[in-house]
Amino acid sequence: MANAKILEQKSLVGKFENAKSVVVFDPRGLNVAEVTELRRALRESGSDYKVYKNTLVKRAVNSLDIKLDEFLEGPSAISFSSDELAPVKVIS
Repeated sequence: MANAKILEQKSLVGKFENAKSVVVFDPRGLNVAEVTELRRALRESGSDYKVYKNTLVKRAVNSLDIKLDEFLEGPSAISFSSDELAPVKVIS
């Protein structure tokens, strides 16, 4: 079980290192249909979307010396993209 968590953390570190933009947002208030539409729109823009455990994200970003702790309160969804503006346009 611990090995799966370590692999997921390493994968998350890689996503932070390779992404040109990272958007952290609170998905509360979205119903299932809205989340499905958001995922589809992000996928079409070349971005991905996933809800990660805050502890896992904190470990990954701390190893990269990125300060995100203030944004990781409550449920947090993260979108990674190779385009700087695509996820921001979709999410807004």
